[in-house]
Amino acid sequence: MNDIFLTWWDQAEASMTEELGRRLSSRAGSAYRALGDGVATRVAAHMLGALRRDLGAGQQSAMRTAVAAVVQEIAAQPSTFADLKILATMMRAVVLAALQAAPIDEATRAQIDEWLFQLVLMLAQRFVVERERAFQEQSAQLEVGQLERQLGELSAAYEEKTRLLDLIRHSSTPIAPVYDGILVVPLVGMFDSVRAQLLTERLLAGVAEARAQVVILDVSGVPVFDSEAAYHIVRTSAAVRLLGAGLILVGLSPTLARTIVQLGVDLAGLTTLGTLQAGLAHALALRGLRIVAS
Repeated sequence: MNDIFLTWWDQAEASMTEELGRRLSSRAGSAYRALGDGVATRVAAHMLGALRRDLGAGQQSAMRTAVAAVVQEIAAQPSTFADLKILATMMRAVVLAALQAAPIDEATRAQIDEWLFQLVLMLAQRFVVERERAFQEQSAQLEVGQLERQLGELSAAYEEKTRLLDLIRHSSTPIAPVYDGILVVPLVGMFDSVRAQLLTERLLAGVAEARAQVVILDVSGVPVFDSEAAYHIVRTSAAVRLLGAGLILVGLSPTLARTIVQLGVDLAGLTTLGTLQAGLAHALALRGLRIVAS
């Protein structure tokens, strides 16, 4: 772990805690709003402190302790999965905003992305466990109507957890071998840090398995291509090169191209072409082949 980054984090953690606590307590209808600024700030301190400890230790063990502490903090107020989901969403927003000014390397950023991703899953699992425990303790005393409401809430929590896991699985982008040594990867929909990490993992495994020499990444189906997405593409390209393959980026519209220029993202190390057809032709040429009209 980069000592310079950890020093920066120690200096910035107080302001991040204050900002996250403020956002939580201002959320109308949430348990944090009902419990007040003090609880919201303590919840923020639990989570950001756990992230700092795990970054320093290179693991995720502090996350579990912090989640348990958060559940205890909001136990005095009836809470739903939405309260835990709000915590994960707002923490991610606060941390990523702060990292824009941080002296952070790629490995540390990836570690933070993974930590925040695992936090969503752990909060969902914790909510289900807490609701199951509460159900077991109260089922003997509840009337039929109360029992039905509890079961409905538990069912909703399971459905939300299932939806999250399905979303993660469906966000995995297909990798299509179109010719010996050539892979095509079409991206469709939003391209965020979680999906970028999954893409990189699957793509590296696919390159190694197929012994691919060229990867064509088609971004024509990505509606918004911001600086974060562009940096993910650059990092993915560098990882692919380490395995001895090259990456061709296709499908950049004029609007996306202007956006990348305005954002100042350096794509000089990438081969970029306008269409998938052009990318295939270039990939075949790199293999010493060409498309012949019949």
